[in-house]
Amino acid sequence: MKRAPEKNRAEVWGRPTSTSRSSILDQTCQIYGHVEPGESDLETALRETQEEAGIEAGQLTIIEGFRRELSYVAREKPKIVIYWLAEVKDCDVEVRLSREHQAYRWLELEDACQLAQFEEMKAALQEGHQFLCSTAT
Repeated sequence: MKRAPEKNRAEVWGRPTSTSRSSILDQTCQIYGHVEPGESDLETALRETQEEAGIEAGQLTIIEGFRRELSYVAREKPKIVIYWLAEVKDCDVEVRLSREHQAYRWLELEDACQLAQFEEMKAALQEGHQFLCSTAT
């Protein structure tokens, strides 16, 4: 996870275990999941954050004005991932990882970019950071 200084804003990252859907060890990934029938994209993100990190929607404030969409192909199927920024209301929030993950970290931008496996992900992190800096009070 990453949080901006003084604002407790978070971008959620995890590390899957060998029992995760991807079955790949030593791969850093974000929390993600499939949209359930009747859910909006944002509702899916909040549900998956609760399921995979134990952080409930009420413990977050979504930062308005930032939405980043990445498209890619995985296993010959097109995928779209949508990212939002959120602020953790309590910087001491308890993170309770699901069995899909084995660890999490709060990271500075540079460290998060080093873990990003794709240039598009690094660009999304940098754009999110720039957005947070431009809206800091």
